[in-house]
This record gives sequence, C-alpha cells and structure tokens, in this order.
Amino acid sequence: MRKNYKKLSLFCLSAMLSVAAVAVTDSNEANLGTMRGRIVDNSNQVLPGATVMIENLHTGVVSDANGFYTIPNLKPGVYTVKVSYVGYQPTTAKLTISAEKTEVKDFVLSEGMELKGVEVKGAFHGQSRAINTQKNNFNITNVVSADQIGKFPDSNIGDALKRINGINVQYDQGEARFGQVRGTSPDLTSVTVNGNRLPSAEGDIRNVQLDLIPADMIQTIEVNKVVTADMDGDAIGGSINLITKNTPYKEVFNITAGTGYSWISEKPQLNLGLTYGNRFFNDKLGFMAAISYQNSPAGSDNTEFEYDIDDDGKVVLTDAEVRQYYVTRERQSYSLSLDYVFNPNHKVFFNGIYNRRNDWENRYRVSYKDLADGEGEMKAQIETKGGSADNRGARLERQQTMDYTLGGEHLLWDKLSADWSASFSRASEGRPDERYMSLEQKDITINMADAGLRQPYSTTYINLDEGEWKLDEFTNANENIIENEWKFKLDFELPLANGLYGNKLKFGGKYTRKSKTKDVVCYDYTDGYEAMFGDDYSNYYINRIRDGFMPGSQYKSTMFIDKNYLGGISHVDLAAMGGEQVLEESAGNYDATEQVSAGYLRFEQKLGKKLELMLGLRMEATNLKTSGFNWIVDEDENEYLEPTGTYKNNYINWLPSVLLKYNATDDLKVRASYTKTLARPKYSHMMPGSSINRTESPVEVFVGNPDLKPVISNNYDLSAEYYFKSVGLVSASLFYKRINDYMVEHVSKGSYGNYDDCKITRPVNAFDADLLGVELGLQRDFGFIHPSLKCFGFYGNYTYTHSNVVKSVFGNKDEQALPGSPEHMANASLYFDKGGLNVRLSYNFTSAFQDDEEYQEEAQLRRYYDKVNYLDLNASYTWGKDIKYTFYAAANNLLNQPLRYYQGEKDRTMQVEYYGVKLQAGFKLSF
Repeated sequence: MRKNYKKLSLFCLSAMLSVAAVAVTDSNEANLGTMRGRIVDNSNQVLPGATVMIENLHTGVVSDANGFYTIPNLKPGVYTVKVSYVGYQPTTAKLTISAEKTEVKDFVLSEGMELKGVEVKGAFHGQSRAINTQKNNFNITNVVSADQIGKFPDSNIGDALKRINGINVQYDQGEARFGQVRGTSPDLTSVTVNGNRLPSAEGDIRNVQLDLIPADMIQTIEVNKVVTADMDGDAIGGSINLITKNTPYKEVFNITAGTGYSWISEKPQLNLGLTYGNRFFNDKLGFMAAISYQNSPAGSDNTEFEYDIDDDGKVVLTDAEVRQYYVTRERQSYSLSLDYVFNPNHKVFFNGIYNRRNDWENRYRVSYKDLADGEGEMKAQIETKGGSADNRGARLERQQTMDYTLGGEHLLWDKLSADWSASFSRASEGRPDERYMSLEQKDITINMADAGLRQPYSTTYINLDEGEWKLDEFTNANENIIENEWKFKLDFELPLANGLYGNKLKFGGKYTRKSKTKDVVCYDYTDGYEAMFGDDYSNYYINRIRDGFMPGSQYKSTMFIDKNYLGGISHVDLAAMGGEQVLEESAGNYDATEQVSAGYLRFEQKLGKKLELMLGLRMEATNLKTSGFNWIVDEDENEYLEPTGTYKNNYINWLPSVLLKYNATDDLKVRASYTKTLARPKYSHMMPGSSINRTESPVEVFVGNPDLKPVISNNYDLSAEYYFKSVGLVSASLFYKRINDYMVEHVSKGSYGNYDDCKITRPVNAFDADLLGVELGLQRDFGFIHPSLKCFGFYGNYTYTHSNVVKSVFGNKDEQALPGSPEHMANASLYFDKGGLNVRLSYNFTSAFQDDEEYQEEAQLRRYYDKVNYLDLNASYTWGKDIKYTFYAAANNLLNQPLRYYQGEKDRTMQVEYYGVKLQAGFKLSF
C-alpha cells in the first residue's frame, strides 16, 4: 500500500488537472478582450472589496485585497462600467475594449463626503474597507483593516484578533498568543500570511505564535470561517489570513514613535515604526517597506497549585508555588513588497516578512512540595531561573518567523489567467544557556491555609537563613527548534460564460514540503559546582518578590540566588565542573518530514440575478516521516538514548465543498455552505519515542503515538448580513460541525519501565463530537437616532457554542463540552469620532472552558481556563491636511484581569497570574 502511495496521489492530482485542461481547450474563443485596473480613494489608498460591474452584461467582479480587478472574456465594443463601494458615491465610466487586448482603467473614488448623515473618514473609513470585502466575498469571512486595527489599543496581531466575532485568544505574559475560532482549540485553526500557512516556532505544537507579529505590520486581517476548495484544507475552526502591506498606488510615508509603562517592571517601553512605499519607472515597479520595533519591559505575579486524589478518593493539595516573573520582550519586524508590471497582462511580485521576538525572562520561584505526605515529610525549594552573562543573566527565548514569496500573475490567452508562486517559510526557537539553580530543604512540615480555595498560601515562613538548605539543582541547557517549509503553487482561472447565468472554473495544485527538528541538550552541574565552589551561592542572596504582589499580601517575601551570580558562571567554569547530560531532557528530540500534495477544482455558477453557486473538490495527500528517541534505564541503572528508527504515516483526504450565496437585495446577503476540513496531528504527538521526567513525583512520562489520524470535520454554515447605507452592518450566523477523531493528551496513572508511580501522557484520537454555534454582530453609528449622534457608534458581537461528545474511546459519554470550547464569547466597543478626535472604550469577555492540553481520567483533576473580562480605553487626535499628525494614548487591562486556570471546581485554583494595567502613548506622522 505504501509503495503505491506517491503514485496514487500524483495520479489523483494529474487527473483533476486534466479535467480542467479539457475545459480550457473546449471553451477557448478568439478575439476577446480584457479590462484590468485598480480601485483607490482620493488619498491614494487602495479599496479592497469594491464591486466593478458591466450592468448590461450582468457581469462583474470584486477587487482583491490590494484593490486590483480583472474582467476577462469581453467582446470588442464600448462598455459602461460602474464601481460601487459602501460609504462612497458610485462612479461610472465608458471603456472601449479591443480584440485581443487588455485595457487598463483605474478608478478613484471620493471620500470625505456626506452619505446618509455619516462622514466617511476616521473610524468609518476603516470600517468601509472591511465591510466591502466581507459583503462581496463568496464565503463567510470577518475582515479587519489596518485603519480599524489602529483604532484599538492592540500591540500584536493576537490582541487585534480578540475583537473579531467568534474568536477567543489565550494569553502569555499578558499578551494574546494563540487564537481560537468558533469554539475550537488553536491547533484546529490555520494562520497564513498572504495565503501561505506559517510554521510554528515551538516544538510541541503546530499553532502559530500570534504575539510574534506587531499589529502595525499588517494591512488586513481576514478570518475565513468557511474555506473554499482553492484554500488549504487544514482549517476546521477557520483560516486566519494576515495580509502584509502591499505595494501602494502612490507614495506613502508613515512614522510612529511611542512609549508605555507597566506596573510590574516600572520601566518605560519603546515603540517605533516606519513605512515607505512608492512606484517607479512609469509606475512599472512598485515598492513598499515597513519596519517595526517594540521594547516592552513587563512581568507577572504568579501563584500555582497542583491537586491529586488520595487513597480515600479525596482531592488533596500536593504542591504550591509562588512565582515572580520579570520579562523584557523585544519585537523586530521587517517587511518588503515589490511588483513589476511588464504589461497589463503580466506581473511578477515579491512579498517578504521577517519577525523576531527576544524574550529575556527571570523567574524566582518558591515551591512547597509533597504537601499531602504528612508532617515532617514535606520539602521546600527556592529557585532562580536565568541565563548566561551574554544574555543579560536572563533566559533568552528567541522566536523567529519568516515568509518569502516570489510569484506572478499572467493572462495567457483571451480568457485563461494563471497565478504561480514559490515560497519559503521558517520558524525557529532558540534558548541558549538556559539555567536553573535551586536550593532545597527536606523533611519539614509546611502548614497551608485555604487549601482547595481560590488562593491557598503557606503560613510557614520559608527563610534561607533558617534550617538546613542544600543545592538541589544547577543545570545549563541549549534548545534549538527549526521548521522549514517550501511551497509551490499554480492556479488557473477560466471564465466560461458571462451574463445572468455566467460561470467560471478555477483549478490548480500545490506542493508543500515541511521539515522540523527539535534538539535539546541539558547538563546537570550540581555535583561539580559543590566540588568547586561549595556553598559560595549563599553570599549572593537577593529579595526578588516585589512589594504589592498582586495575588495578595499573605505571600511573604523571601531571598533568592542573584541572577547576576548565576549568569556570571562562565563556560570555562562549566567545562571544569564536568557536568552530566540529562538524557530525559533530550528524549523529546525528534525529526519530522511532511509532504502534502494538493489539487483542486472550483466551479462557480450564477443562477440568475440573485443566486450564486460554488462547487469545489480538493484532494490533499499527506506523507509523514518521524523519528525520535527512547530513554532507557537498564537493570544497572545505566541511562542511554535509543533511536526509534523512522515511522511513516500516509493518508489521502478528499474535501468537497458546496457554497450558496443569495443576494436578496444589494444590502441583504444570505450564505449557506457545506465543507469538509481536517487538522493534522502535532509532530511532537507523532514522535515514536518516549520521554521521562524523573525529577517530579509522580514521575512524568510522555509516550508518542505515530499512528495518530487527522481530525476530520464536516461543517454546515448559514448566515445572513444586512448592510446599512450609513457604514455598518448587522449579521447572524448559525454553524454546526461534526468533528471526528478529536485528539487529546490522555493522562493516566500506572507503571512505566522501572517506575511504578507514574503520570503517563499519551496522545490519542479520543472523541467524536458535535459543535453547534450562533454568531451575532452589529456595527453602526447612532446617526439613525438623531443626526447629532452620528459621531457616536457601537461595534459588538456575541458567539454562543455548545459542544457534546457523542463517542469516546474511554467508554463514557458524560463529557459536558469539547476541550478548548468556551460557551460564550462577546466583544463590545463604544466609540466617538469627530473632528479628528477618536475615543474608544472596548470590552472583551470569554466564558470558562476545559483546557485541551491534557485530558485527565478523573473529572476532579481536569484543567479549565477561567472566564476573562478585559476592558481597554484608547484615544487619538489627528490633524493636518497634506501631512497628518496623530497623537494617541491607550490603557490596557483596566480590570487587571489575571490569567487563571482551575482544577475540577471553579474555586480550586490551579494557576493565577496578574499583569497589571499597561499604559501607552505616542505620535504618528503620515505624509
């Protein structure tokens, strides 16, 4: 079967393309012309989603994300063309089409005029761009333009996404990191840049780190909740497409400079941005470059707790921790877009973006362990987390992503157009010289108050000057994770007929090759340090739990080993200590190679003036190879890593789609669809080996599963949208997903190898589940109440999801909800926009949901992500004519919402982490 796998996948792909090629040959006509151009406003900003119609032919198209449009298949003659855009006066022009020629016509729409009592600028200008694209797309999408992003106090793309209907985000150090679409976990959603899926910088997931990309580097965010056949099929929740700044219509020059302040770091922040674009050589060469730099000292106040079930079936507190984080997060982002227009029928382009985030982190942790073992059997640990002096004495985590695409757009004959692209993407994470030094006091009694409640704490004061403390750990580790992707894509589009019953065919193929490597090497220098330095660390104690620790004053301050002392230990000293490699840390290393060959057909048919149909079929053939290590301890307690060899997992998925769009009126759109999508397993889950962490009690064991199957979802969607004449809309959507083979990390207790008391984690295809949801949205100014209120407006949405596990490999059906699926999500924003002044108060809510990282057999031990309430306030003032000056200010997290997990019951805290309020202010110039 596997021998014929490649032949079968190539046969399927060639068969699909052959069918399309026949259509090209049979439908080709001579002496036809084409109309092409770009839609912009009178400030030379491109207008995506504009409708370009030749009304007497009942033929039209919609401008793309960069304002370009193409109408092929036109007989020679004179045509009246009408361009319409929500919030702008429609424009008409006569254009003469010649045989076998392409006529270029750009349309410039006026802005700043009055329409139904609304002035189209400021917030409404940004809304109009998003609304037009959303209105004219065939599938269900939510669109946010750069202008809209700028109206919210969001520093990265993850924070901007939480404003969109049906999206929840998960946080890291107070910033949104992963996005969840429509009640699905982050690994069921794809994140793409200009249509190319980004690889993940982390070793254990496929999820893209959204906090790597500054918000000001993106031109448009498109959330496709229904994917079409020409899009990658691995998008069960949806596809988040980030469109970078593309080549402009005319010269663009913007500068941003700002600062900020964090409660925890008590240090200033720095934000810088620069964008320049223009066209050269008689507009043949387009150029756009952008740079963003952010430096944000911050941190968090954290407490964590762990519970277990004792022999009597009672839930007991086993471990408690107090953590103080100090973090400096630096982002650098660079983008470049080029295009060269040879003639109206042929253009080549290049898009590239590079993002780097340096995360310098120090963590000071007090741990109370074995709390359920009884008096005199407990222990306390005090730990400093840092790095070498080269890394500021902090743990440096450097994550990088990049995507470079070379492509072309060509009109080959009178009708047939072709688009091609070749792309390279990379994501990486490096942690050089990550160090931990901890001290331990054993066989003591620790008294805990409020165990099992929201904030347990120790009433036993832990002090390094009292009791017998011993060096428990001194390690130095280096981690390198790299994922490379090569992608080659070729698409064709063939209009077959114009008019009320016009149709067109789109077809193509894509090949993707991914390779990912995780390499962690860790050495323990505890014995070597004691031999060389004894207890020299005791001369370098420092207090690092800050005053005003937000979980509460009951958490007393203590002393830690100074990070500068830890970082000052040189590599020469480490070599002299002769450390011992910690093999279990390397047991999770792996190599993975994945190849995906895809082909598709997409047919669009008009069924009269109001109804449109799209039929699609996509084939994706996946060929995966993985290799890893087993960590083995023999009878003599000798340790070694044994290579697993290479494991293969190959499969083919056929993904049909049916989409209907009913244009009831020009302002009322109804959509219905059926699609089939998938989500591939994480590389780390399919690792054929096992890793063991014996430093924990019970011993933590992870066992890979190379036979995992992809998650498959059958999706049904129905939506209706009404667009107001005064820029705004009201929308409602109903969706249902039948998800099969949902993956979880199953956690159980038992024996593994030489260890009897183990916590064993193994990925499995665990559930089949139903997911039902409703989305409601409203964007509107208050001018309909009274003209004097047109400067006030509301932007809001609400999503309800209900999931139910219908089949479980664990033999029960009592699951209340699918892991990773919140029941309620809501956003609300009140804004004022007049005379250059914009003020916005924004609120975000997500209800609690079961975490999808681990699935505990005992319901009392399952981990839940608690509900969140975020309140942000921002304001800006813009003035000037030829040069626009903008001053802005923002306050984030006014409610001081913590990140909180609970275990089993709502009041049984597992983790709570506070970030405080963050303030920002700055200045922008637009030439």
